[in-house]
This record gives sequence, structure tokens and C-alpha cells, in this order.
Amino acid sequence: MRKKFSLRSLLRDRAGAAALEYVIVGPIFLAMILVTFDLGYMLFCQSVLDGAARTAARLVRTGQAQTSGSPQSAFFAALDSNLSGVISPAAISADVESFPDFSTLKTGLPPMIDPKTGKPITNFSPGVPNNAVAVRVTYVYNFMVPWVGSLLMSTGGSPNSARLSSTVIFKNEPYPTGS
Repeated sequence: MRKKFSLRSLLRDRAGAAALEYVIVGPIFLAMILVTFDLGYMLFCQSVLDGAARTAARLVRTGQAQTSGSPQSAFFAALDSNLSGVISPAAISADVESFPDFSTLKTGLPPMIDPKTGKPITNFSPGVPNNAVAVRVTYVYNFMVPWVGSLLMSTGGSPNSARLSSTVIFKNEPYPTGS
């Protein structure tokens, strides 16, 4: 028996409708899942960066970094050990600046990227007891989904990245200087 194919019979035929719907909706759903995962992981990296910055800043605040043999090494060792293997220590830049008090603290801290080379600038001036100190740690997060950064109008330096930053501002405790 031979079936006659006509436009009317083709429009009434429901075979394959689910597959066709999946072909239309599937890529959009998959893209939403990937973007959600990527943004969630970026927030997780920001949280890890915040925790590492607070822990390393505590060494400066209590004077443990300044009274150690090498203050900068102690600070970066604490920072690196708290990145939990999520962020590469080589991708981190830190800026530690001290001021006599909070009234002299700069409100607009300078950018931590050298405009000539595009590389991170690392300053380390932890100050003395009772100084106001600003600790800034930055990391450039590269998105896994290529077009997410361009949709977010990112400022990480490339269209597929975002600059994550953590700032801790505090007053050094009156620790003994040993002099």
C-alpha cells in the first residue's frame, strides 16, 4: 500500500515533534546552563580572593609580617597559601600602601596595571603601628564561555575576562616593633 504524501498529511503528522522542539530549545538551555556555571565559578573565585586578602592583611594588621625576617615574603606566602588551588599565585597582584591616618588615605587608589607594559604593579609598604593601611589584591578571571565577557562589558583587559579585586582597609595594631 502506497501512502500519498501531501501538504495536509505532512502538517498533521506529529512524528518527530519532540525531537524538533529539542533541536530548537536544547542549545539555548545548554548555553544558559554553561553561562550560569561560568558566572557561579567567577563568584566563587571572588570569594576565595576575598578570603585570601583578609588573611594576608591580618598579618600586616597585627605586625606579624613587619616583624618577620622578610615582610613581603610573609605576606605573599599567606596570600598564596589561602588561594586554595583555585587561583594561580602567579596571576595575583597585590598593592599594600600605608598612610599616617585615615584622613590621608587616598580615596582614588591608583590603578594596579602599568599602562606601558600592561603588567600588574606590586607595591608593598605595610607601615608601622597605628598606620592606616590599604591592601588591594587583584586577579584577572578568564571566562570559560567565550562570549560571556563581551556581554558583561568586562574590564579585565581582554573582551573575555573580568578583573576581580578585593580591598581591605584597616588600622595597624600597636604591635611591638622590637627596636
